[in-house]
Amino acid sequence: MSTQAPLNPAEIAALQFLDRQPGEWFCTQCWARGVGGDVRALHRFSMLMETTQTLAPGYEAIANGPCGTCDPKGPRGAVLKSGRSVRSRGTTVRP
Repeated sequence: MSTQAPLNPAEIAALQFLDRQPGEWFCTQCWARGVGGDVRALHRFSMLMETTQTLAPGYEAIANGPCGTCDPKGPRGAVLKSGRSVRSRGTTVRP
């Protein structure tokens, strides 16, 4: 995703995954597992989400945020936790 290009199908699918759990935080590792996508691509996408609100409005990404999937499992479950977290604020994605 660039600041000029529209969202690609993988990015749309990743945002739609977040839409199905509005308000729930996911680290990019758990997000990639949930979507079945590449964690590196979603990590890059999460970094761009902060600066491209016009392309992905209604979503939030932060560094070292919570994860509703691996945080409840305790330290052992969070071993693979990535350094970024994302969530939907409840806005649906339009392809």
